[in-house]
Amino acid sequence: MTPAHRLIVSHFAVGFGNFLLFHDKVVTTIETASPLDWAVIVIAGLAIIGFTYLSERQGFTESVYSAWNTLPRKGLTLLTLFAIVLLGVAGLSLLYDSGIRWLDDVVVGACVGLIGYRIVYGLVFPVPETALGRI
Repeated sequence: MTPAHRLIVSHFAVGFGNFLLFHDKVVTTIETASPLDWAVIVIAGLAIIGFTYLSERQGFTESVYSAWNTLPRKGLTLLTLFAIVLLGVAGLSLLYDSGIRWLDDVVVGACVGLIGYRIVYGLVFPVPETALGRI
């Protein structure tokens, strides 16, 4: 599998995996979304698209990339960070029982943004070369 294919598969796995993990909340969020909820979904999606776009085009300072390159196991580090964030979101959701009003909207928006970005820069257009060097 080429690095581009690995990147596409990993982003699709994260996006669709979250949809499957939070399936009931995703369906409820989409069915009962108010205009304000849709705005939060769009903002979260645009935020993940912007972050991914900048990171793949060296848009951050060099210290960020040098710190990333010094990590011995990048895949394990990413998985650990993702698990920490996911457990934090799940914990907050259980603790407050959706008292954090837009938490589900942010999850839906981020997943849609990540999947949409990877469709555009992975399937329609090629994955940027700088992104392939960090896999």
